[in-house]
Amino acid sequence: MKNKILIGSLITALIAFMLYSVNLKKVENSSLKIVGQGQEQIVKNKKGKNSVREPKVATVEYPNHIKIASGSEQKWAEKIVQVMGKDQSYQVCVQDLNNNKYARVSNTSQRHGVNTISRLFLLIALTYQEQHGKSVSRKAIKIKKADHVKGEKVLQKGIAYNAAYLKQLMMQGDKTAANALLRTVKPATVNSIIKKIGVHDTTIKGKFSAKPAALTTANDLNKIMVSLYHDQILSRQYSNQVLGALSSVKTKPKIVRNTKGLIYGIGDGKANVALIQSNGNAYCVSVWSNNDHDFVKLGKAVNSFFK
Repeated sequence: MKNKILIGSLITALIAFMLYSVNLKKVENSSLKIVGQGQEQIVKNKKGKNSVREPKVATVEYPNHIKIASGSEQKWAEKIVQVMGKDQSYQVCVQDLNNNKYARVSNTSQRHGVNTISRLFLLIALTYQEQHGKSVSRKAIKIKKADHVKGEKVLQKGIAYNAAYLKQLMMQGDKTAANALLRTVKPATVNSIIKKIGVHDTTIKGKFSAKPAALTTANDLNKIMVSLYHDQILSRQYSNQVLGALSSVKTKPKIVRNTKGLIYGIGDGKANVALIQSNGNAYCVSVWSNNDHDFVKLGKAVNSFFK
């Protein structure tokens, strides 16, 4: 009888061990996907297959974690928070250029992709080179197949165009022209010149296409516009060239849709930046968000700060 009980116990233990081994193998070969604000970290499990590890808590940002920079004008900051709400990621920077009052409000500190605004970085680099005797403005630049963007018909492959004409087309939205100029100047040169302004989160990556051509923050955009206003890396003559090109852009950014005065701005569906001079006031407003639904309302609110 004792032998039967012993044999039964051994069989039960063997079955339990087999089930444990099967479950352990499943766990080793499975992956756990933890998502936080679209950020995932891929790691290898014991079997060498991909799995996803939870990102560090410090890298996870939430739309309702709103930060107001120290020294910000409280009333401005509160109004910005009210307008932008808690349902989207955003960065907003407003600066009075006459007395250095400002408000910086955000719920994301990361740099983000921009497309149209990246033309401003290239324009500044081109103008900086011109100021220092390295201008490409008089060069004839041949359009290559890699430059050409599908659907654009103004510039033809294999034909050379004056760089000054390409710059003008670029500011009117021609991506093929922007690609030809960027190839000539080189992204590394653009980034080197932009860094002279004192920005740290702005980088032009490569070709102008459907994907974002550059990364930046609202705070960096503000610094760039302020540098033009105060002639920090460009002389007054050349700063005016850049601002003049911005004032001639056909499609004005939403942030200044209801604004009157001298307006120098550029923007797209993710980011807007503008320098405004009106009624004795001079101020800059920059914004990045995952959508531009509230940009018009934000512009209206910012205008009220200076009335």
